[in-house]
Amino acid sequence: MSWTERKHQRLPIESRVFIELVAAPAGSGEDAQIAICKTMNVSSHGLMVALEQELPVEAFLQIGVEPPRDTGSEAFYMLGQVRWCKPSDDPEFPWLAGFALQQAEHSDISSWIKLITALEPGS
Repeated sequence: MSWTERKHQRLPIESRVFIELVAAPAGSGEDAQIAICKTMNVSSHGLMVALEQELPVEAFLQIGVEPPRDTGSEAFYMLGQVRWCKPSDDPEFPWLAGFALQQAEHSDISSWIKLITALEPGS
C-alpha cells in the first residue's frame, strides 16, 4: 500500500514497544517470550516497528506501547495484526513490521486513537 492509499496519517514518533511473541502457559509461572522494539511511525490504527526478528505475517499479537514523551499517558496495551514484515538495513533492528491495530476486549485502542488524533497536525 502506498502512502497515498493510507486511511490514517502517519506520525514519525519513536516509542518503545513490547510484543508478546509467545504467551506463558496459564498457571505455569513461566515468563512470556517478549520482543522489545521501537516504533518508526504511528497512526491512530497502526504502527511500523523496527525489531530484531522476523514476525509471521497475519499473526495477531499483544502489543504494549510506551506513550510518546510529554503526553502524560501510561502505556497502551493493544492487539495488533502483522500486515507485513521485511528486512531493514539497520544492524541493530534488522526487521521492519507493520501492524494494524485491532478492536479487542480490554484494549487501550480507544485511548490510543484519542492521543494520536490529538497529536496530528491541525488538531
